[in-house]
Amino acid sequence: MKAIFTYDDEHLGKSYLVIPKIREISKALGNVVVTFDNGDKKTLAVDDPNQVIETMLGVIEQFYAK
Repeated sequence: MKAIFTYDDEHLGKSYLVIPKIREISKALGNVVVTFDNGDKKTLAVDDPNQVIETMLGVIEQFYAK
């Protein structure tokens, strides 16, 4: 599996989100919420959620364009 998006959290360290496991990406209360195939959710507290979502969607599109 390829890591597609790296998220640095000052408290938790790095997180890697993997394309085939992502079901949904959404924005809630200024955070990015990623829902995975197994129903787990990860909330990313970011400064600009719209930019993060745009970046993630761009990476996903590039991955599936191959």
